[in-house]
Amino acid sequence: MNLLKFFHKYPSEEKCLAAYAKIRLKQGITCRKCEYETKHYWLRTVKRFECKECKTKTSYKANTMMHKSKIELQKWFILIHLMTSIKKSMSALEISKQLGMRYDTVYNAMHKIRVLMGKRDNRYQLSGTIEMDEAFFTTVDFLRDKDEPLKRGVGSQRKTRVLVLVESEYTGLRAKEAKRYGKASDHKKNRRMGYAKMIVMDEDSTSPTINYELEQHVDSTTNAISDDARNFKGVGNVLNSIKQMKFDSKDAMKRLPWVHTVISNAKRMANGVHHSVNKDYLQNYLNEFCYKLNRRHFQRDMFDGMLAASVSDTWF
Repeated sequence: MNLLKFFHKYPSEEKCLAAYAKIRLKQGITCRKCEYETKHYWLRTVKRFECKECKTKTSYKANTMMHKSKIELQKWFILIHLMTSIKKSMSALEISKQLGMRYDTVYNAMHKIRVLMGKRDNRYQLSGTIEMDEAFFTTVDFLRDKDEPLKRGVGSQRKTRVLVLVESEYTGLRAKEAKRYGKASDHKKNRRMGYAKMIVMDEDSTSPTINYELEQHVDSTTNAISDDARNFKGVGNVLNSIKQMKFDSKDAMKRLPWVHTVISNAKRMANGVHHSVNKDYLQNYLNEFCYKLNRRHFQRDMFDGMLAASVSDTWF
């Protein structure tokens, strides 16, 4: 849905409120007094839902992503549309200028949406064959002691470790192309990409820690391929199998094409749009990146999906 269609569909606060109330009634409302899902009526004049059983009234924002928020509903709709309709990302500073809102208000609202994006993706597990690797993102840690000397390499305080998992099935396209034309194109990958997950790891990135994350996010029948990193050697206990390969860095895109493409694009997003990412919020930014990446081929509009998610779940 482009911007013109969006404002044609939601031209006012009243239209947004009517659409939001309809979605809430469709998904069901749990009465805070009855403590179970009951039939509710929408009272348009007071902007409340009323329980049929006990007549208790509930705010339309209660127990949703917008819980206790003072932001107008139409601005929430515009914010969700901007974050889901644009392929890359937008900075909170730019959106605050466009909407005429305080930067802190927009910043916090965007992170609430990103938290919800992560919750939606956490409902699903990766399966089939996955490419697995670790990436190090440059971040800012405001709680770090400024007098503490900076370390170099993997243990640097400016680097945050991220576990990257990407579904990747072998297609043999490069082999077929080489057989047919005598030479394979360097721009085509011989694997087909599925869904991706990016998980911020603690400084302790040992096999047990990685195994715990894999149990949460990957199906146990999955086969994995990775480089020969030592902390990946014990993950075969929670997966069907893992194939570790030793190769030079120049061959990384050929051996693990999609995981490195995802890492490269995510770093471009973080550095190019947000410039500086707080370590505590890195997972939220990666949630947004993966949410849009995983739904790139969906027929359903991402705005409608995110709006439904904002009704059924909270950010906290």
